[in-house]
Amino acid sequence: MTRTHPSADSREHSLLERLSGGALVALLGLMIRLAEVAGIARTLRIGAAFGRFWRVVGGPRTRRVRAQLAAAFPEIDSTQRGRWEEEVFSHLGLGLGELVVMAGRHRKEMLSRVDVVGLEHLDRAVRQAAGKGAVVIAPHLGNWELYSLKLASLGVPMAVVYRSQRPAALERAVRRIRSGVDPARPVQALDEPVQQIALGHRAGVQFLRALGDGRNVFVLLDQHAGRDEGLLVSFFGRPASTRFGPLTLAERAGAPVLIAAGRRDADGIHHRVTFLPALQLEPGSPDDVNVLRRNLQRVTAEIEKEIRASPGQWIWTHRRWRGQPDSGVSG
Repeated sequence: MTRTHPSADSREHSLLERLSGGALVALLGLMIRLAEVAGIARTLRIGAAFGRFWRVVGGPRTRRVRAQLAAAFPEIDSTQRGRWEEEVFSHLGLGLGELVVMAGRHRKEMLSRVDVVGLEHLDRAVRQAAGKGAVVIAPHLGNWELYSLKLASLGVPMAVVYRSQRPAALERAVRRIRSGVDPARPVQALDEPVQQIALGHRAGVQFLRALGDGRNVFVLLDQHAGRDEGLLVSFFGRPASTRFGPLTLAERAGAPVLIAAGRRDADGIHHRVTFLPALQLEPGSPDDVNVLRRNLQRVTAEIEKEIRASPGQWIWTHRRWRGQPDSGVSG
């Protein structure tokens, strides 16, 4: 059997990825140590100021945010959309500050700033499902990284579905931060408070196993889905490809489906996560595309409602309407 060797281009790409990944990890480590010294309040102020500066200088994705807000809210005047645009970048900067704080000694205090409302809806749904976990669907509102960790700290068994990041070193660093570990420090094994399920060929098996084990699977279902993993449903009045896998798996497992949405309070430092009662979705075979599309539209409409309540806290930097007419600019 002939052994193939990586080309010079692939070896060079791998080397560049390792170097860039190492630089990112070192930068994160430095930011974490600076946050330890600065404290929560100052770190968050710096993060918000960085986000606003990014918008003022026209950094990457500023045009995309402006275009997508205009397409989603054509009835809103440009002045108000401009306020939301500024909030988007300030909010992203605050989220970065909170991420680095979570890896240090201020982690417990950071989590204490998150209130959870409506947890009785989750408890009731799990009891009615005979102990199976629930599928919790949420939008990218507030700081979703904080919310799953807050729920885990309250003793709620959690698993989170996520998309792997590149370079790989960055993904490992973020997983360490979620576990309260400085990414620049070597550790033998991570004690992850929330099970991580990476999208991929084994995600479905891990998803069903987590539900069977009584874990509540947290899914962010407001990003573009590839051709083989999504169905077109209406989102802000335009067709958007949306992942249907979580609803299919919930139907197969007999697991309840709930919406949860988190938001940052007006003071910029406190958060509230609200669970809504379990959705009464249309029953049917997981292979019935018409039923699946109607249920997916129902879930997407609930997500849109939550985003419309706090437009400045959603990730308008993401190309949600990719490949569709009027999908916005690329930069």
